[in-house]
Amino acid sequence: MWPFTRKELDIKSLPSLSDGGHRWGVAEADIDSSPLVVRYNQSARNWIAHPELPIKLGFAIPLNSPNEGGLPALDENEQLNDIEDTILRIVDSRTPALHVLALTTGVMKEFVFYIPRGVNIESIHNSI
Repeated sequence: MWPFTRKELDIKSLPSLSDGGHRWGVAEADIDSSPLVVRYNQSARNWIAHPELPIKLGFAIPLNSPNEGGLPALDENEQLNDIEDTILRIVDSRTPALHVLALTTGVMKEFVFYIPRGVNIESIHNSI
């Protein structure tokens, strides 16, 4: 047998979304000469392509005051932080999930999760 076969992690050991032990990194890029800030969960590395987390669930929040070519204003970014906390709380209460990305531009912020099959996504969206 090949000695380097990757053993899949048990989904029961997936840390909760509220677990403070997640390590996050930040990267910046440009899209059509506008900034994109990517916050990525470095702790998710061991869960990449996990067979029990095949669904990508995203919540794209349009900004109330879009800033073409820039990023959200401080007050709107604080509101987005509150929205993120709500999303985390509701997703965490409904399913095992891995929060992998937060993408921020001057017109929206998107939160991306990996979740198992069979989750009632409509119910999560309605609750949020």
